Amino acid sequence: MPSSIDRTASGTESLPARLYPWLPYVTTFAVLATVLVLALTGNEVAAAAVAAVGVAAGGVQITVHIRR
Repeated sequence: MPSSIDRTASGTESLPARLYPWLPYVTTFAVLATVLVLALTGNEVAAAAVAAVGVAAGGVQITVHIRR
């Protein structure tokens, strides 16, 4: 329960702010699906190029919080 001095509004997070944590996963899935479709249709060079762009764009970032 928020205290009387807590001025954080609940439920005011915008849609893009709520979707932002999912962006790396959606991007990774889109790149993998594109590479798979290109590879299955015989476009190995294009599939390799898309895979290279996907790797260069990043991937899933893992953050570790150490508690003491």
